[in-house]
Amino acid sequence: MELKKNILNSKYSNEFINQLRSKYKDKIIGFLTEKENVFFIIEKEFYLGFLQLNFLSNKISIKLFLSFDLKEDLRKQLLFSISDLVKNKNYNYNYLTFLHCFDSINILDTIDGIDFMHQFECNNYFNKSNQLKKTNFNVSTELCDSDKLINFHKLCYSDDKDYMTSDWEKMLKSFPKASFPKLTFFCYNKDNIIGSIIGYIIPKKNKKYIYSICVHPNYRGKSIGGFLLNLFLQADPIIPCYLTVYETAKPAINLYKKFGFKKIKTVEAVFSNEVSNWDKNSV
Repeated sequence: MELKKNILNSKYSNEFINQLRSKYKDKIIGFLTEKENVFFIIEKEFYLGFLQLNFLSNKISIKLFLSFDLKEDLRKQLLFSISDLVKNKNYNYNYLTFLHCFDSINILDTIDGIDFMHQFECNNYFNKSNQLKKTNFNVSTELCDSDKLINFHKLCYSDDKDYMTSDWEKMLKSFPKASFPKLTFFCYNKDNIIGSIIGYIIPKKNKKYIYSICVHPNYRGKSIGGFLLNLFLQADPIIPCYLTVYETAKPAINLYKKFGFKKIKTVEAVFSNEVSNWDKNSV
């Protein structure tokens, strides 16, 4: 197996495009034109797909596109090829994360990472929750001050593992600008925010998407998360809802399952940076 860097209008890019069979072919060609650090995955002159490296603060995020499911020996070869590639980059990182793009074949469930992000979904016949027992908490649907919301998210997610760390400042400042209808609920104790759930309604998919749900560390175990999730799911329109969550976030997953959420697919796999130690147990 070989990894060959994408160069526009080169032999490799032209051969890949000629072999490509995807309903997103035009978008994939645009992706190859715009993105850097793209490498074609080649096995005996046959193009299995491509990968793209994104260098972030403490990790390398790798987007995969695979046209075909890979047998175990090819999956193993791919991981070792990626290991050699990133070692040659001399980049200081703690984690590698893998995710698929476009209509790629998904192999994330077949590799042995240290954590996985899954997509969970529930239909519109979700399990309704009991009402919040604490009556002195106030609820608002108005998006609060962005700085206050950013600081609140940083506090609530401060105990996350470092590969889970999100750029909440960038994400939450871009949230109001999104073209989708917003759906938000905030729980207050007097003037202090103690819980929030924010998301979108996506008309094209006829689904809701939960962008984030969090509860102040001092108020956990008081059913606030379940109360907010119940409000979100019962708000008009009552349609299916989906979200993403890491496998190791057991309390969150347990909450979602109570409402009828089920795992649909794996969307990201996380590896430690010890790629030199990858062996046959990695696939």
